[in-house]
Parts: sequence; C-alpha cells; structure tokens
Amino acid sequence: MKTKYLLSALAVAAMLASPAWAKNLTLPVVSKGYQHEFFQTVKMGTEAAAKELGVTTSFVGPADETQIAEQIQLLENTMAKKPDGILLAALDANALAPLVESANSRGIKVVTFDSGVNSDIPASFVATNNVKAGAQAADALAAAIGNKGKVGVIAHVAGTSSAIERSEGFTKQMKEKYPDITVLPVQYSDGDPQKAMDKTTDMVQANPDLAGIYATNEGATLGVANAVDSLGIKGKVKVIGFDSTEAIIGFLRAGVLQGFVVQDAYQIGYQGIKALDDAINGKTVEKVIDIPVKYVSMDNIDDPAVDKLLHPFGKKK
Repeated sequence: MKTKYLLSALAVAAMLASPAWAKNLTLPVVSKGYQHEFFQTVKMGTEAAAKELGVTTSFVGPADETQIAEQIQLLENTMAKKPDGILLAALDANALAPLVESANSRGIKVVTFDSGVNSDIPASFVATNNVKAGAQAADALAAAIGNKGKVGVIAHVAGTSSAIERSEGFTKQMKEKYPDITVLPVQYSDGDPQKAMDKTTDMVQANPDLAGIYATNEGATLGVANAVDSLGIKGKVKVIGFDSTEAIIGFLRAGVLQGFVVQDAYQIGYQGIKALDDAINGKTVEKVIDIPVKYVSMDNIDDPAVDKLLHPFGKKK
C-alpha cells in the first residue's frame, strides 16, 4: 500500500514538473515604439522565443521615441496586470529606473534590451555593444574621408543609452585614433527622419567643408541620406548609418551611404525573452548579453551571410 501511495505521489510530482502542468508565464514587452523596422523585427524574435518556450508575450510601445510619459504609462499599465516578467527598452535611462525598481519590489522580473536603465535591478541587458559599434562606425567614416576633415553626428533620442553610447563610442574613437578629424557637437533628431533631414541640412549649410556624417539609428540614417541626396552632395559628404531597411540598402547601392552598422534585431528580441524566462526559472543569466553587429558596405552586401542578416525572413516580394 505504501508503495502504491509513493508511486502516486511521484506521478503527481512528475506531472506538475512537466511543461503541460507548469505555469504559463506571461512576459510582455514594453518597447521604445513600433515606428522603425528594427522594433518590428525585434517583435518577431520575441514571438518566436515565446512560442518555443511555451510562454505568453505581447508587444506595446509609444507612438514615437519622444513620448517618455506615454512609455511610463504603458509600463505602469503592464505592471498593474501582474506579469511574471517584463522585457523593456527604455526611452530614458533615468526616468524609467524608478519603475524598474517598483517592478522588482512587486516580484516582477525585468530584463532590458536595446536601451537600458540606470539601475542594477534588471536581470540582464540584451543589446548591441553600442560603444564598440560606434567605434566601428568611426573607423569606417575615417577611412571613407581619408582620415582627415570635419564630421558631424546626427543621433536619435537624447537620454537613451543607445544614442549616448553610439555617439560616445564614435567620438572617443575619432579623438584617440584620428587627430586630423574634427567631430562637431552631436545633434539629436528624436529618431525622426524629417528632423534628421532638417538637422543635416542645417549642418551642411553651416559647415561647407563638412566631410562626413554618422547617423546613429534607422530614422537618423534615413533623414541624413535623404538630405545628402536632396542637396546633391552625394559622394562629397560621406555617410555611415546605423540599422537597416530596404530604403537604407537602396541608399547604399546608390552611393549616398558608404556603409551602415546593422544589428541582429531578431536575436535581440529572441534572446531577451529567453533571458527573462531563464531568470524567472532560477537559471544563471549573463548580466549583459552582447548581440554582435555587422558593418555592411558594397564590399559585402551581396554575401549570403549578410543577406540573411538583412532579410531574416527572406526578401519582400
């Protein structure tokens, strides 16, 4: 009889430990927005990881990357639903930090991606090494302008860690390696292509000897490229961008861009959900998960590996 009860107990324990009986974790994503293809691809990565792990996810974000108050409200609303964890890309590293602390006090695990917060609370930060990527962009632009001249930076959103680090990595590399290159003060565009275009136009008009421009995200890159093309200074002012869309690829092939740094957005989303799931389940998670970037130019854009990175789901027909 004791053996029978023991076997029954073991069977129940096994069922409870199996995926079918395990709690279906809820792991929502609060992003910086939807407006760029980068975040649409991140979303695909989060959904793929959620399906594989058997968890539930969702994806929300503000209308654009200037709406810090809206993102705060979205995060508060998400926390009120008492999820098991939250994957967050913060529009402002300082403004979002108190909410991350609040989530932690409620027992909600947090992992950040793309742009982190000024707090040690998140279990992990999944992103490009933005300082290193900025330095890589500096090397590319320096080579394009012959290691001398005046260059500008059109960044995306002031206050986001990604904009700060990509700009600082670029500026530091230029200062340390290229003494004959002068870097103008960073201009912020809110990641808005029209604002980036206007900032670029103003920069070119104020600096007729401008040799090159570095743009730090998708929106900034599109704006800079459109300005350079419209002003008829293609080739005269060299441009290195960041992130990839079909339009950005088109600007590269047309010679408006000399190259761009591309992130693996799908893997950022995928690894973000995986890290969050691991943290909740008590597994060891790296504090920083670096998703490598690739510099793309006309020298390698047609390589199969690069094409796969640019079109993770195949080219649109």
